[in-house]
Amino acid sequence: MNRNNVRGINRVVALMLATVWFCAGVGGVVLGYLHHRWLLMSIGVFALWYGVLWCRVVVRSQLLTWRELAVPWRS
Repeated sequence: MNRNNVRGINRVVALMLATVWFCAGVGGVVLGYLHHRWLLMSIGVFALWYGVLWCRVVVRSQLLTWRELAVPWRS
């Protein structure tokens, strides 16, 4: 079995991670905007991006390589 394949419970965990990171990102962006904290907003945007990467793992059912993490628009 290929170590890069994500199936079954691992895919569910990846979906939960994507959800948590996405919610944390939205919360960070909203709180940063309401309290005028640019650092919190930028951390929220980073969390959103990380959530999107986990969503990509769920959709593809495959772990991402380092190259796909760095420049996901090229793969």
